[in-house]
Amino acid sequence: MDSLGTWPRPVPADDRDFDVQVMRRLRTAGGDDGASDRPSLGERLGTSLLLVVPVLTALAVVLLWQQWSRSGSVLPLVLVAVLLVATALWWTTRLRRAFATAQGRLGARLANVVEHGVGVAREITLQPVAGDAEAAGNTAGNATENTGGDPATSGGRVRARLELSVTPVRGDRFSTSVEALYDADAALLLEVGSHGPVRFLRDDPEGTTVIDTRLSEEQVAQVYRGAALN
Repeated sequence: MDSLGTWPRPVPADDRDFDVQVMRRLRTAGGDDGASDRPSLGERLGTSLLLVVPVLTALAVVLLWQQWSRSGSVLPLVLVAVLLVATALWWTTRLRRAFATAQGRLGARLANVVEHGVGVAREITLQPVAGDAEAAGNTAGNATENTGGDPATSGGRVRARLELSVTPVRGDRFSTSVEALYDADAALLLEVGSHGPVRFLRDDPEGTTVIDTRLSEEQVAQVYRGAALN
């Protein structure tokens, strides 16, 4: 790939089906070496302290408060303040560390489950969405006159079926088909040779490819560079 020009983005899709498939794969996926990537005993204990420490702190605060109410000494109040500040700092630091660890582990697993690539449209079929077919017919003449577009794609939304040739960031090139919902004006910009980022499950690329609408411009550039190097 020598161009970062991408096809028009489709209407954001509901990717719950794809996400469910990803979660199923993640339950059995390992780390980069293929081994199980479960948290160690120390990590599980450290995470459990996120719940235990606040409870112990609350108990200590109650006891110190009772002591202050009986003695009237300022020392218990000072201890309460120090305890609350120390616990808040520790809890925040520990929570950030736990999230960072979880994110790293999830990233390692996703690398063996989800892959990205660049898809190039070889064939395109456009079909008006059933609910918008009447609107498409009513505005067909105007859209054809003004844009030179196909009346079947004028007004409302259309469903595009794209026959793709996909070059992954890693792995062999493959062919597949993808369906996506577009606003009619955006669909008119589709043509053979249109290309953009896609994602798929590594163990079933032909059957699970979807157009990726979640990537930032920087991430799209990374996908194109990776596909070109592959």
